Amino acid sequence: MKCLVLIAFSGLFLASAQARILPAEDLPWELPEVPVAVNEIEPRAAGCSIKIRSSELKDPQPLLIKSDTSEIVGFSDTGYVDVDKDKTIEFHCTSSLASPLSGKSVTAKCVGGTTFKIDDKEHDLSAIKCTSWPVFVGKKSGSSCNGGTTLIKVGFELSGSRFATQYEVCFNEDEEVTRYVYHRLEPGNNYYATGVDRITFGAGGYFAGKNVDKLYTQAVQKETIDKELDMDSSRFFDSAKNIFLARGHMGAKADFVFAPEQRATFLFINAAPQWQTFNAGNWARVEDGVRAWVAKENKHVECWTGVWGVTTLPNKNGEQRQLYLSHDNNGNGLIPVPKLYFRVVIEPSTKKGIVLIGVNNPHLSLEEIKRDYILCTDVSDRINWISWKKTDITAGYSYACEVPEFRKKVTHLPEFSVSGLLV
Repeated sequence: MKCLVLIAFSGLFLASAQARILPAEDLPWELPEVPVAVNEIEPRAAGCSIKIRSSELKDPQPLLIKSDTSEIVGFSDTGYVDVDKDKTIEFHCTSSLASPLSGKSVTAKCVGGTTFKIDDKEHDLSAIKCTSWPVFVGKKSGSSCNGGTTLIKVGFELSGSRFATQYEVCFNEDEEVTRYVYHRLEPGNNYYATGVDRITFGAGGYFAGKNVDKLYTQAVQKETIDKELDMDSSRFFDSAKNIFLARGHMGAKADFVFAPEQRATFLFINAAPQWQTFNAGNWARVEDGVRAWVAKENKHVECWTGVWGVTTLPNKNGEQRQLYLSHDNNGNGLIPVPKLYFRVVIEPSTKKGIVLIGVNNPHLSLEEIKRDYILCTDVSDRINWISWKKTDITAGYSYACEVPEFRKKVTHLPEFSVSGLLV
């Protein structure tokens, strides 16, 4: 399983199948994804080989499913899906396959290269595409999770009762906050598809029908914080310097290799309000650094990316007030602006782990950070694979800790075994 909707439909939550151009103030404003320089020295497999970072798969791309399973296919450490000669792979659409094919899915047998046989006819990979992008859904698992009210599996409805899970979300519906998102990273994840449109985030049937997209707009978020602080909060915002609250991914778009998977990250249950200078600063460096390190060191890891606490700003009397993007009818805060973002990285084979942490507030003093935002002993000097500016408050003051100590403060993580520091 790789590191894991938007209109309510029959108890599931479906995503808009088309991207739209975002108004300037609605752009996520994350750093553009830079393709990794790849020296391809190994030949393709003897059977069929699909290069993920290429134009071989045509848009709208189908899901690639391991035959007779509910699993999205695996990929090599250098970003290929390899299918042995005469073996099969399933191509799935949630709408319909485009002409000359038909139906929602086909089982294709590898002939060689990028040629597959479907119903006794040979087709090049470029001819196998959907009429529209596969629709992703956020499906309640029926289980609760630690600190949340429901564990949500994000993925794709296949034929029959099959469901291809991409990532998992521990969501608290009462407070409208995601505690953590779970997914995996492998060496091949650093060879993700490029050029995939950034689509509009959607509520996926959660958030009690709110227009969450509107709550994140710069005009509305300022109005909300004006009320929180009972004053004009203009001094805390500066669009020209990227000081505003963005839709901060937890499971990053580039943490997933296939184009339909990348689109499935654009859910508000996979995001939290994140100051943009941090989003495009040290947090982007954490995401990029982990992927590159996993690829370079040939690691296979599990990730729990989440948030903790509610950050504050001073009101007109200098009193700290917690920040939220919305409130319920009783005035209780919803969609909190987190104090911290974190990513726990565990290597199952060794049970070693580390947690990477960033402060989500560019308006703090160093004294405030040390008093209220440092949860555990900083071991970041043991890491040389993240190019962050750790003490830059505007870019998001950052540090790293051993997982057991971190868990003493952040109690909503699930149970997992950790033994030793992963560096």
